[in-house]
Amino acid sequence: MRDALLLYETNVGARRRARKEADEEKFGLAVEALACNLILLSAIKSSPKLAVPRSHSFLWRGDGGTNPVYGQHFLSAIDGLASLGLIEEERRGYRLSARMREPSLIRPSAALNQHLPLAPPDWRSVKQIDDRALIILKEGKDEDGRAAAIAFSETAKTRQLAGEMRRINEFLRSADIEVSGDDTGLSLGKDGQVIAPYRRSLRRVFNNAEWKQGGRLAGGFWMGMERNERFERIRIDGESIADVDYRQLFPRLAYVRADKPQPEGDIYDVAGNGSGRDGWKTLMNAMLFSDGPLRNWPEGTLQHFPSGTKLRGATEMLAARHQPIAHLFGTGLGFELMRIESDMLIGIITHLASLGVTALPLHDAVLVAESKAHVAADAMQAAFSMWTGSSCAIVSVEFCKG
Repeated sequence: MRDALLLYETNVGARRRARKEADEEKFGLAVEALACNLILLSAIKSSPKLAVPRSHSFLWRGDGGTNPVYGQHFLSAIDGLASLGLIEEERRGYRLSARMREPSLIRPSAALNQHLPLAPPDWRSVKQIDDRALIILKEGKDEDGRAAAIAFSETAKTRQLAGEMRRINEFLRSADIEVSGDDTGLSLGKDGQVIAPYRRSLRRVFNNAEWKQGGRLAGGFWMGMERNERFERIRIDGESIADVDYRQLFPRLAYVRADKPQPEGDIYDVAGNGSGRDGWKTLMNAMLFSDGPLRNWPEGTLQHFPSGTKLRGATEMLAARHQPIAHLFGTGLGFELMRIESDMLIGIITHLASLGVTALPLHDAVLVAESKAHVAADAMQAAFSMWTGSSCAIVSVEFCKG
């Protein structure tokens, strides 16, 4: 397919001069990335379209700026494929405002079968290489909830962070991880990414242009799956999985930060009778992340409260219930707590890997083979004690109900 595009450019005089060696390598990488995605597209049951970025703000200054696939060579490859009739441009993307935008969509044409193994789709021959951007530093979110990646200078600390990710990815690459029921066709996760076991290369994302904020892991196929689907389909070392997670981690870390004793019982049971727990949980965490008082109910929260409940009344009740940490609400502390959470998870999965235990990180939890659940729980309890000096962590273990 690459040769066909190069011949096309020559025939139509699309380029006045030959590409430099480095640019030709990037062009080939872009073609290869598009080819692999188009092969996978034909293996997905719902036959979706492929969203491709065209915006200069993404390709040169956003997330794409750290990825050698993107740039003018990427746009040239798309335009060449369309001109040759190998893809169909379903829609050209646009941006009318921060909130009104649509991505460009493409799909393979019948002619592409002459260049790629689309029928039957050979998706198992597609492998994922490590993303060169193992750590990503992002700006604060804009009004549309998006945060662009920003360039940063390499230091001893960034090399250490990237090295941790590289070692974790090396371990996961050779781990025995499978997704059951995917022989007849792939499916998409809720994040719009393909659910396939080769997608296990992780990266770490830091927030608000601060290395001390965020740091959560991203990129794993399991992260886009629904909770029940993970239990039903993921197999590690041939076993069903267990979900081992911290309970009420952020508020417990907030109590540690305030140097106050942990409250007894369920921190999110603000009403004292279990009512509205999911709403109180979302509201409390939103107050830990907000920079200033909340002005609106967090999305999906109000429905958990009695009709007529006012936001101000709910936040005052929550602050009174957790008076020892009330001074931390509205300070934006949540991103610092997230950094602690992510550091703990890095340590946990690294320690488990040293024991030969495969652990798939998921925010404040890990997914492990059922037989390793209690090993993981002990590691998580130890990590909490080491990071906080407190033994008050609550670690729960959930097994497949099937």
